[in-house]
Amino acid sequence: MHEIAKQVSDYKSLKTTIKDLESKLGEIEAVIKAYMGDIEELYVDGTVVRWKTVRQNRFDTTAFRAQHTALYEQFLTQNETRRFTVT
Repeated sequence: MHEIAKQVSDYKSLKTTIKDLESKLGEIEAVIKAYMGDIEELYVDGTVVRWKTVRQNRFDTTAFRAQHTALYEQFLTQNETRRFTVT
C-alpha cells in the first residue's frame, strides 16, 4: 500500500506542476497573439508561428432536440466510461 500512496502523491504533484505550466504557457501564448494581431503567419528565428482562422460547420444538437425531440430520442445511444479522478 505504501507504493501506491507514493504514486498518488507523485500524481497529484505532477498534476499541479502541469496546471502551473499550462497557465504560464497560456500567458506566453496571449503575448504572442497580441503581438501578431491580424497577422496569420510570423517567422521568428527559423520558427514559423501560425494563428489562422479556421471555420467549421457543427451540428447544433440543442436546437435539433428542441425542434425534433422524438426524432432526436430515436438516435440516442448510451455509452459507458470510467472517470479517473484524484482529489
